[in-house]
Amino acid sequence: MKKVTFLVVMLAFLANVAMAQNKESVNAHNYRKNAQSYIQTAEQFKAQNRADKAAKEMNNAKIMIERAKTSIDLAAEHEETKNVAKTWHYYGIVYYIIASYPEFHEVDADALSKSAYAFGKIAELDQKYYRDNYGDIYQHVNSITSQYFNQGAVAYESQDYVKAIESYKKAYETKAIIGEKDNEALMVAAQIAVMAGEYNTAIELCTTLLNDSYETPQVYQYMAIAQGGMENNDAMVEYLQKGRELFPEDESLINEQINAYLKLKREAEIVDQIEEMAIKQTTNPVYYFILGTIYGNTESSLYNIEKALGYYQKVLEIDSNHVDSYINIGSMYIDKSAALYNAANELGFDAESQKKYDVMVAEAKGYDEQALPYVEKAYELLPDDAAIKQALRTLYIRLKMMDKAKALESAE
Repeated sequence: MKKVTFLVVMLAFLANVAMAQNKESVNAHNYRKNAQSYIQTAEQFKAQNRADKAAKEMNNAKIMIERAKTSIDLAAEHEETKNVAKTWHYYGIVYYIIASYPEFHEVDADALSKSAYAFGKIAELDQKYYRDNYGDIYQHVNSITSQYFNQGAVAYESQDYVKAIESYKKAYETKAIIGEKDNEALMVAAQIAVMAGEYNTAIELCTTLLNDSYETPQVYQYMAIAQGGMENNDAMVEYLQKGRELFPEDESLINEQINAYLKLKREAEIVDQIEEMAIKQTTNPVYYFILGTIYGNTESSLYNIEKALGYYQKVLEIDSNHVDSYINIGSMYIDKSAALYNAANELGFDAESQKKYDVMVAEAKGYDEQALPYVEKAYELLPDDAAIKQALRTLYIRLKMMDKAKALESAE
């Protein structure tokens, strides 16, 4: 008889404990509702420019939300209620409010991630509850995702790129709670990672995107840049080729492939595509300039000064003030002149050598004369560039234009 009585007492005690913990969830719910009431009133006062009254209402709301936090923390920790979906629903809402108002941030600095975690647990614990309350869960998860997006934007503006990347990754992870993939968030994170030189992170993010079947030109572009940044050149070329196969007309991929092949000194494989881009973009001189640079590179197997000059002239037809073209044309002529002067100076002093010397010097002078108008134009466009000024002075002296050489010196 005593054993039966003891068992009844124990069952009653356990029931009271469970009721007490359930009561904590109810308390949290009620405190949260009171907090929202105060917040609503504060918003009305703010709209009326009554800052003091708004601050007082927000302080009352903070007291209520702190009480709600205390209650829901107890419910989330207790054996009787920690595996109940409703507990985590209330937990998620309470912590979402803490995260949503600057006045409450000191209550828990990690409130947003705790809120996301709570909403994620609901489906794990009770699919029926999740389905029955999907509308509210969906709304809160979307709002949390938006907050992470905003945090990422703020971090990016302040140049805290690591935090920005993490924020956009959390936006992606949060959206997954409701079975959706926020691939745009990962795309932004990948772009920032590439820009910040966080190449391993960029590769990880782009891999996730490709695994999600999110194939865009930018994914392949960022992956190629990141692989190149890690000196994984074979992988860089592989992703560029795959991207070009899928998006043959995308200019960002074409440009990236051009950059990659130039870096690898495989320009012979890409000149035709550069030419196509140059013809297609009639108002953009950059592709003709690249071709001029390729053919004007003495270390390249494609070195051809006539072709280089032709492409630079096309640049100047599009942009008559393209200073780099003037500099490069002038430099090519000066290099030819310098080579002749150096070779002439190596000749002997016999009559035959002197004849050769005179011919070579005359030819060198001809190159100097061709270089002169381009270097003068470059100086006109960049009068403070010391290297250009020195090149122009040297030309004036070689061509015996001493008045101009002195005038240049007096301009310093």
